[in-house]
Amino acid sequence: MKLNQSVFDDLWNGEKSVCFFVHLGRCFWVVDEKYNFCLDAEKDYRAYLEGGDITQEQYDLACKEFRGGILRMTADNFPQYLQSSNEKILSSFELENFIGVDGDIFKKVEAYYLTGEVLSMADFKHANVISSRFPKFYINFDRKIYMHLDYGRAHEDLAYSDWISECADFSFLIPDNERYWVKAGNDYWKLRFL
Repeated sequence: MKLNQSVFDDLWNGEKSVCFFVHLGRCFWVVDEKYNFCLDAEKDYRAYLEGGDITQEQYDLACKEFRGGILRMTADNFPQYLQSSNEKILSSFELENFIGVDGDIFKKVEAYYLTGEVLSMADFKHANVISSRFPKFYINFDRKIYMHLDYGRAHEDLAYSDWISECADFSFLIPDNERYWVKAGNDYWKLRFL
């Protein structure tokens, strides 16, 4: 993937998100539009059709075109999704510099949590810009776990009935060697909870 300011702007604006995938024991970091991280988009489109929000023709077209024809993402068709999203996969090299290192903002956030020392508006925004580059979605095909941190949205409703699915912190599920937000011993994940 080619990281540039446009990608970072899309992450900041919420147009795109980062997802951590597990498939056949391998880990993948993907930046994509967040609606592409739902498992069963057919549920949404069927509800739109039944509610009269879209026509049958619009439904049929959406089923063919959504996510390159992958309306229901499964372990079997996940490689097809990856293949069509090659430019959205983050490499380990890109992850090294994805959030940068800012020990000053980290210290200020720790002071806020410890003492309640107020952050300036600029520091608050800077911390949130950094946290916008953290994953909001976790999809593990091997264990059938779907989790997200896109509060106010019920993405878990589009998971399959035999999956564990919820809106909750999933950072503990990500292996230590994949946690690009830990820099120089500082765990920047805590910026997410401001």
